[in-house]
Amino acid sequence: MQDFSKYLSANANNMKKSVIRELLKLTNQPDIISFAGGLPAPETFPVEELREASDRVFRKYGDKILQYGTTEGDNDLKAQLVAYESAQGIKLGPENLLITSASQQALDMLPKLFLDPGDYVIAGRPTYVGAIQAIQSYQGNVLGIPFSTADDGFDMVELEKRYERAISAKKRIKYIYVIPDFQNPSGICWSLEKRKALLEFAYREGLFIVEDAPYREIRFMGEPVPSIYQLDQQMQNRGIVINLKTFSKILAPGTRIGWIIAREDLIQKMVIAKQAMDLCTSVLTQKMIAEFMATGKLKDIVARTCGIYRNKRNFMLEMFEKYMPKRFDLAWTKPEGGLFLWLSLPRYIDTDKMFYKAVEKKVAYVVGSAFYFDEPETNSMRINFSYSSFEQIEEGTKRLANVISEEIEAHEAGPRGQTSPEDI
Repeated sequence: MQDFSKYLSANANNMKKSVIRELLKLTNQPDIISFAGGLPAPETFPVEELREASDRVFRKYGDKILQYGTTEGDNDLKAQLVAYESAQGIKLGPENLLITSASQQALDMLPKLFLDPGDYVIAGRPTYVGAIQAIQSYQGNVLGIPFSTADDGFDMVELEKRYERAISAKKRIKYIYVIPDFQNPSGICWSLEKRKALLEFAYREGLFIVEDAPYREIRFMGEPVPSIYQLDQQMQNRGIVINLKTFSKILAPGTRIGWIIAREDLIQKMVIAKQAMDLCTSVLTQKMIAEFMATGKLKDIVARTCGIYRNKRNFMLEMFEKYMPKRFDLAWTKPEGGLFLWLSLPRYIDTDKMFYKAVEKKVAYVVGSAFYFDEPETNSMRINFSYSSFEQIEEGTKRLANVISEEIEAHEAGPRGQTSPEDI
């Protein structure tokens, strides 16, 4: 068979497999309790309502919904989204919207448009692995910024320091990528002060901000904070924020529908990029969601989802308190929304290696190292609380706590079978 590798482009050779997707292959067993996937709870899906909406659009539009559509997106869905976002304080028109095949398409589109080989994107340490993959696939790099100890956004002092070093080293930085609401993987939420500070930094340095907001509506505790897009409109209104949204977490991931909010000239450039990707997003699915949104039921679905996730999050935190080893160097975030929390272990524990021991104990997580572009930290993990049942959360937490305890005990026991100086 002919070797094709020598024919691959530099971009193709720079693509990396998703660590999460590869690890999930090992957890595809019915008896494994998995906290690994970023899966919404199936009980939140409005199956009957979406079926009814689908029936209505077939009756209304017939074969038209089986035809190609415009790249920009279905007008009915865009009208519904304008009303939806306007109710949340965002000023926009249909010209500020592009419908995408979920938000991952947008994440691939942005480095395609903005990055030349060797260019940099500022992002958190850790950050969403799908964004890292997209940046890598276009030969881009990530300038990683740690989060503050208050878990309220970037450490702004470190942002200034690392940015200045990068500029001094002649590195080209094109945009800032953040997930300010219940970040994947950590679950933290940026404070109002940090959002404003990031905007001021971007204004000063002339950078765009990509605000990835798949979990924004999934807030089940605390008070809402304005989006960075909204704050830009309230502050200097420079149009430097590109906001990414999706129905995957607020309705159903199988719809594969997302949307981009940005100023008109940026949207037009993204339309051209999307034309080369898929011509258009599914007309059928767009019409179905528009029909569903017209019923006004999305708000109720989101509220019900938030209630389910609040209960699961609270129960998981209770189980962590109950079963996890009590140590100063073992801690976890306590998110006010979203689907994840971040578990940090003693520095000597390598969760990459421990993963296989956890699978043997029939429990799974996502290794923390997957969320770093370079110099990964290996003593952490992402835990999903949205998908598992309450029984699975308790049993899975017990299993995971046992694996962690065994790692701690093995370390504290020290090397076995070695002669100590005192024995000589």
